[in-house]
Amino acid sequence: MKAAAAGGALLLLFILAFLAAATSLLSTSGTPGGVACEVTSTTMSSTAGGPIALDSEQQANATLIVGIAMERNLPARAAVIALATALQESKLRNLPYGHLDSLGLFQQRPSQGWGTAEQVLDPRYATSTFYDRLVKVRRWEQLPLTRSAQAVQHSGYPDAYAQWEPMAQRIVDALAGTCVLLIPGEQIAAALAYAHAQLGKPYLWGAEGPAAFDCSGLTMRAYQAAGITIPRVAADQWRHGPAIAFGREQQPGDLAFFRMEADGPGHVGIVLGNGQMIHAPHKNAVVTISSYQRADLIGFTRPAAHASTGPPDPR
Repeated sequence: MKAAAAGGALLLLFILAFLAAATSLLSTSGTPGGVACEVTSTTMSSTAGGPIALDSEQQANATLIVGIAMERNLPARAAVIALATALQESKLRNLPYGHLDSLGLFQQRPSQGWGTAEQVLDPRYATSTFYDRLVKVRRWEQLPLTRSAQAVQHSGYPDAYAQWEPMAQRIVDALAGTCVLLIPGEQIAAALAYAHAQLGKPYLWGAEGPAAFDCSGLTMRAYQAAGITIPRVAADQWRHGPAIAFGREQQPGDLAFFRMEADGPGHVGIVLGNGQMIHAPHKNAVVTISSYQRADLIGFTRPAAHASTGPPDPR
């Protein structure tokens, strides 16, 4: 791979003390609030349908594509479309050549307004630019993958993208549960990884997964995946505490509560940071990422503190 392509585009390797020495984190960002994807020797062989045969370069590029989608709070479908496109265009390799002036992971053409040759050979730039154009496609989430990809790429062979959709979905399934915000604490990382992996699954009252969730079913299962037991319903999770006072910075993994009812809050979500949370909103919706800065916000608790207090003061 050329130095220009390697530049800031290769994933930074983080060895975190709280993880086993054999586990590495391939990160798409070296700054706080970025996304890290935990890649082990079994990551790509742990999905349904058998092993995913990718070498180290392809795995790194796949991890980058999934990680950037998560950094941007895009649905998993965006990563599937991007991966299928890159698999067709370059076999997930940062090619310094192509048809006419096509280059890079997505075979983007400098002459067609994709950027300079140096830029399109930067996998982070290329991936971000792909997503920039994808999200401008009307109803891209509902379109067949071939139509979404073609609206971005303008390929001479648009139907070719379809053959890669199953593999792209399996790669996202393999990575989505291991791509988490870069935050301290193994248990918080595990809880957020679990919640991230549920994005797009439908809301169903009383559901605790794996196919559907209600709000407190999602938070309970996320913390259960981190080895922390919390009560089942939002009102009891609120009382479980401990409370985080208003005015203090909320941390990833905190629970945000909403809509005070007779016996306690009627809704709960998991804080990601930067004013965002993952939650299962309501009937006819799916697990999603949205702002917790709402008029019906009551307060926050921090289950990872391994302590229990009385009911938090919502004032």
